[in-house]
Amino acid sequence: MNSTSVNNLEKLLPLADKYGLAYIVALVLVFIVFGFVRDVRRGKLVPRELLDRAEEDRDRLQAILDKERADFMAPTLEVLQRLKIDHAAHNGSDEDRGG
Repeated sequence: MNSTSVNNLEKLLPLADKYGLAYIVALVLVFIVFGFVRDVRRGKLVPRELLDRAEEDRDRLQAILDKERADFMAPTLEVLQRLKIDHAAHNGSDEDRGG
């Protein structure tokens, strides 16, 4: 234990004598519960079923985006393939590009 823990413990022990140990433990538990509630409200602590549902939604939306991206990029890929074929056909000839 470091000295701050000992100092905190020394402050709590007179309270335990004065009010009883059960009240001090209840007060500590109330603070812990408030901490959990605060974490849940801020989104730091999320129930597992909500996290699983959010991950499923994310995966479903990512699949939709991937499909749309593939549909959108298909014409561009066709043009690039034609350019690649044209470029390969021109490189096969004896044409000098002056480079």
